Amino acid sequence: MDSLTVARSLRGSIGMLAMHWLLDESTIARAHELGLTAEGLDGYAVGRLGVLGDCPPDNVVGAAYFWAPERMRAMVAGGRAVMAPADGAAVYTQICQEWGAEKLAGFEGVERLGELMHKVVVAAAPQGAPMFVGWRDMPLPDEPGPARTFQLAQVMRELRFSRHCVAAQATGISPLESILTGPVAEWNANLFGWAPPYPDVSHLADVREEAEALTDRLHAVDLEVLTDDERADLRTLAKAARAHHG
Repeated sequence: MDSLTVARSLRGSIGMLAMHWLLDESTIARAHELGLTAEGLDGYAVGRLGVLGDCPPDNVVGAAYFWAPERMRAMVAGGRAVMAPADGAAVYTQICQEWGAEKLAGFEGVERLGELMHKVVVAAAPQGAPMFVGWRDMPLPDEPGPARTFQLAQVMRELRFSRHCVAAQATGISPLESILTGPVAEWNANLFGWAPPYPDVSHLADVREEAEALTDRLHAVDLEVLTDDERADLRTLAKAARAHHG
């Protein structure tokens, strides 16, 4: 199976599989249990984004890309007041593994899916992908299985996310415009710290599609490390894992 077909497919399979845990209430509660007591999204900023290390806040703003800069700077400050980025990243990595151990338990193809994603992850180019690199370098469980595979799905999601940031910039659509042309547009814009009134983006639907298409092409390059048969397996198993996760 060709790389572009699989790249398109992974947006809805791996992308959705590894999305919900990041902002789930159970993740916030578990982070508190593990000592990350920053309130709300401040914990997210030092957890998911803690993999960037103790860098200047604007490095985090740049890597997070779609968040309103002032909102992200405030979140970073709040999160770092409670926990160092490296420690926050370790907490979120543990939660990621625990989530995967639960949600992918009993999934028959879990080891094969992990094997294929790992092959992509170790070969993918790091340029323009700081969030991917940060998550790529977090320690994986030694043993193949649900926890390891789910963490690799999170790394793969950050890889596509990083490619999408580059694609959005290349097509000239702004972070806020990208949000407003996507699903639950104004709700997401508010979550990401952008204040209304929001601009009319009805004329940007084609630009949004162009950005998505370019994302697919950029991510397809990452999948060239696999054979045709391996890409077919990745597509099939990613869809099955998404369905198993629920």
